[in-house]
Amino acid sequence: MPLNHYEDEDEKDSGSKSARKDFDCPECNANNPLEDALADGQELLCNYCGSEFLVKGSDDGRFKFKTL
Repeated sequence: MPLNHYEDEDEKDSGSKSARKDFDCPECNANNPLEDALADGQELLCNYCGSEFLVKGSDDGRFKFKTL
């Protein structure tokens, strides 16, 4: 019987792919969990190195981080 890799419980409950609730710091590469989803214009602080970033969203759902 073939494995059905589309029946992953985590992916089923994850909702929209654009609703990211974490980010990898561009400076130190540390993963930072967030309480709310990333949004265009949001200011972020890396919990590890202390760098601050401004989030810029693009039309294709990707995010870029500009150092403040």
